[in-house]
Amino acid sequence: MKVIIALVLCCSLALAKNAGPESKFKLMKSTSAAVRRKAVRDIGRMRQSASVKILTEALEKDADFGVRAMAAEALGNMRSKAAVPALVKALGDKNRNVRSAAIVAFGYIRDKNSVKPLAEYLKKEKDLGLQISALNVLGVIGSEEAAPALMETLGGKNPRLSSIAAQSLGRMRYSKAVKPLIKAAKNDNDSLRMASIKALGEIRNTDAVKTLEALLEKEKSPDVKYAIVHSLAQLGSDKGFDIALAAAKSKNIDVKRKGIRALGLMKKKTKEIENIVLEASKSKDRGLKRDAESTASYLGIKLPRPEKKKAPSKKSGAKK
Repeated sequence: MKVIIALVLCCSLALAKNAGPESKFKLMKSTSAAVRRKAVRDIGRMRQSASVKILTEALEKDADFGVRAMAAEALGNMRSKAAVPALVKALGDKNRNVRSAAIVAFGYIRDKNSVKPLAEYLKKEKDLGLQISALNVLGVIGSEEAAPALMETLGGKNPRLSSIAAQSLGRMRYSKAVKPLIKAAKNDNDSLRMASIKALGEIRNTDAVKTLEALLEKEKSPDVKYAIVHSLAQLGSDKGFDIALAAAKSKNIDVKRKGIRALGLMKKKTKEIENIVLEASKSKDRGLKRDAESTASYLGIKLPRPEKKKAPSKKSGAKK
């Protein structure tokens, strides 16, 4: 009898484990929000095409904001383009968590059809955190359709938002943003200045070289200086070579990493630089070690092969 009961239990567990989204959907009718949240999470993990409809309905209709937010998150993780219309509607949800989850989902799905609604939403949203998230996602999607909204924000009055817009334009490598970014690179705000300088380097338009070289001579902030040197290196200028070399010699690991990265881009190989890179490649700091290896690759510096760990020797023979 016990054997029969055990077999029945095993079969039940196996069926539950292999149950499809349809069976989980029954739990979505529960009066308990906690049960519905768990069901949404489980349905999302199944990553089956049938799950999209169930999750979309939960996003649009469920009374609990937690269920709606988790549904948006699951649809994003599934990279479901079919869910974009429902996620666009979710941008108008009264709950901040739901709107936030929808924005993040767009970043995972990266569908160009979400760009225009997201740009329009950006103009209406008052929450700074959500505005920042939307700007970041527009840059991640990378469609030029987002450029007008990003350019408008770059020229806005909030330096924080302008900085994120600059980052996104750089990530997109939007060449038409060079002139506005050059203007922003002269701003008094360190964050905006640095973000714009980095973006100019990423866009790789040499029209920015003269401006960056002039800024380098006047800049007082060390962090901004390193950003200028790196961007100039990306643009093919070695104007900041001495600064990069001095940074690469620094005992401060963060500063040292910045110098080594810039030297790699400048592609100037000297014995001194080779020694700096070789020493850095032996560092216990993983970031510095990785930067040294990248620079060594750029400059054609041969690094010593890591020593193989010797296997522990087996004791032979018993003591007499």
